Amino acid sequence: MKPPVLFQAIFLLALLPLAGCGKTQPSSEPENGGTPEKAASSETVPANEKTEPASPQAEPAPAEKPEKEPKPAIASAIESLTGSLGYNLDGQEEGNPKAELEKGLSLQKQGRYTRALEVLGGAIEMKAPNALRAEILLELAETYFRRGKDGREESLEPGEVVEDPGSNLETSAVLFREVVNRYKDELDFSSQAAYMTGSCYLLLGDHRRGLAAYKSAFENFPRTSKYRPRALERAGICNAGIGDHAQAKAFFDKYLRDFGNDPKYASTAKKIRTRYLNELGMVGRPAPPLNATRWLKGVVDGGLESLRGEVIVLTFFSTWCNHCKSELPQMRRDVEKWSDKGVVFIGIANPNDPKGTSPVEIYVETNKVPFLDVALDEGGRSWYPYRVSGLPAAVVIDQKGIVRWRGHYTFMGHTLLDTLLAE
Repeated sequence: MKPPVLFQAIFLLALLPLAGCGKTQPSSEPENGGTPEKAASSETVPANEKTEPASPQAEPAPAEKPEKEPKPAIASAIESLTGSLGYNLDGQEEGNPKAELEKGLSLQKQGRYTRALEVLGGAIEMKAPNALRAEILLELAETYFRRGKDGREESLEPGEVVEDPGSNLETSAVLFREVVNRYKDELDFSSQAAYMTGSCYLLLGDHRRGLAAYKSAFENFPRTSKYRPRALERAGICNAGIGDHAQAKAFFDKYLRDFGNDPKYASTAKKIRTRYLNELGMVGRPAPPLNATRWLKGVVDGGLESLRGEVIVLTFFSTWCNHCKSELPQMRRDVEKWSDKGVVFIGIANPNDPKGTSPVEIYVETNKVPFLDVALDEGGRSWYPYRVSGLPAAVVIDQKGIVRWRGHYTFMGHTLLDTLLAE
C-alpha cells in the first residue's frame, strides 16, 4: 500500500462542506483542565432546536440527463482523498480482517502510528461484515487523530515523525465522516465517529466546523447514544469559541435540563455549572487589571491599559502544570502565526506558587515560551477576578479592553481571533 500523501489530501479537503453533513470514546480531548475522557432557562433557543421549514417552491422540469451523471463533489473528493492515501474503502480482498484489526489496535496503543495505519489500511480492503468494516474504518480514523494530537503536543514515540499535525486531524475528520456516511446503522461506531469529527475540528481550532459536526452528532442519533450529551456540551464550547456566548449558554442550559439530574452525567453537569457558565459570565465585561508585581521582560510595564487597541491573548500557567506543558508546542505555533497578524500574547504566573517546580524565569527560558511578556503575580491575586479554576486558562481581550472569550487554552481556536482582527 502506498504511503499517505497528506498535502494532496488537504487540498482535496477544501472541496468538502462543513462537517455538519456527517450524519467518540474520544481518546484525547481536554477535560477539567486536562486530557479529555476517551471517549435551558435562557430565552435563546439552542441551534439544535429545529424550526418548521418553509414550503418549497414548485420544481422546474428536470433537464435531460447525460448518458453518465458525474459523481457529487463530496463523494468524488472523498474517493480521491482515500485513493491518495492508498485505501480502497470498497475493497474485496481475502484475509482475516478481525486479526488485522486487533494487530492494528495493539500498534495504535503503543503509539506506533505509522505501522498501525499500514495494518488497518490493509484490513479495510478485506471482505468483512458491515459492523467489522465500520470498526476498522473508525480505528483507522482514530489512529490519524491520535497521531495528529500527539504531533501537536510533540509527544510522539521515538521513530514517529509528523511534519504537519493538522493534516492528520483533517484526514481523520474525513474518515470519521465516512464511517457515518457508510455505516450509520452501526450505531456503536457511527455515533462515536460523528462526535469525533467535531473533536478533530475543535483541536484544529475551527469552531464553526466543530459546531456543525457536534450538532449533527446530537441531532441525528437516538437519545440512547452516549455521545449525544457529550456533543451537546461540546457544541456549547464551540459557540463560546465563535464568540456567541448567548448560544453557548443556551446549549449549556439545555444540557443541564436534559442530563443534569442523571447521576451518569453528574461530573460534566458540575463542570458546566461551576466552570463553563462562570467563565461565560466574564464575556462582555472590561478585562480586570492584572496584579503584576513586575513584568519578566519589562516590555509591558504599563499593564493591559498600555496595550489598548490590540487583540490580546492572556494565558495563566504554572511551572508544575503538565497540561500547560503539553500545550506549549501549540502555543509556540499560535504565537508565531498570530503575532504577525497583530495579536499580542501575554503570560501570567505566580512566582511564589508553593507547588512550583522551577523559577518562572527558568521555565520560560528553558521551554522557549514565546510570550511578548509575562506578568509575575506574587500571590496569584489575578486568579480570582479572572475566574481561574484550571490551567492553562486563557482569555481573549478585544481592542477596547473587553473580554470576548474565557476558557481552557486548548479550546481557544482561531475563529474568534479572525473575527476580532477584522473588526
